Amino acid sequence: MLARPLLLALMMTFADRALAQEAEQEPIRVQLSAVHQTTLSSGIAARITSLAVKEGDRFKQGQVLLSFDCAVLKEKLNYASASEQAARKKLAIANRLDKLNSISISEVEQTRSAVSMAQAESGVNRAMLERCTIKAPFSGRVTETLVRNWETVPEGKPLLTIYDDSAFELEMIVPSRWLRWLRADSPFSVTLDETGQRYPAKISRLSSAVDAVSQSVKVFGQIDGHDNGLLPGMSGVAHFDAPASQDTTANAQ
Repeated sequence: MLARPLLLALMMTFADRALAQEAEQEPIRVQLSAVHQTTLSSGIAARITSLAVKEGDRFKQGQVLLSFDCAVLKEKLNYASASEQAARKKLAIANRLDKLNSISISEVEQTRSAVSMAQAESGVNRAMLERCTIKAPFSGRVTETLVRNWETVPEGKPLLTIYDDSAFELEMIVPSRWLRWLRADSPFSVTLDETGQRYPAKISRLSSAVDAVSQSVKVFGQIDGHDNGLLPGMSGVAHFDAPASQDTTANAQ
């Protein structure tokens, strides 16, 4: 009769082999998505004067993608700047009169407050004017344009959906029992339906929770290297090599 430690070691070895066969045989569907993707929205209510990109276009970080008609905002900023200059001149006069004891302290404080208010108004208008152009937060491609040239949009209106085409992420659902051997940096490969090609990849991170109903866990991976032919939304099948079995039998002996 086998000793208990040896029996347990053999059982663990058989379990590893079963998991290996399951990893090789069970198809795992994966979907490709961009690591960085976002929808740019309008920060002001205004009319679009220039839509510089279309769906599928590439762009560089900092490139102007869309511009608004901001003539009114520019005039508001000019008015606020003129008011600020006038307030500063009044403050300079008040300070000279204060040295001559020819003005009350309250009047000096009022002129100082007027300068602060004018500065704040100029700052607000300057910040609003910066929203007249939508610049790319990163380099990438346009997924969808949600507006057209000369369209007047309200504040908060979605304008463009974009993504970074330099880094993609694979998302998949695997059996939770795979957590016995699946780790971050575990290698695997993926065959994409759209390209028909097989790509080397590795696990980048694992979800922090297991779905108790389906006994599954969400796993994320990344394709090694970069391929210009990849697009978000592509899908395929992940192929996992058999997990390395530990020589538990030898250890038990």
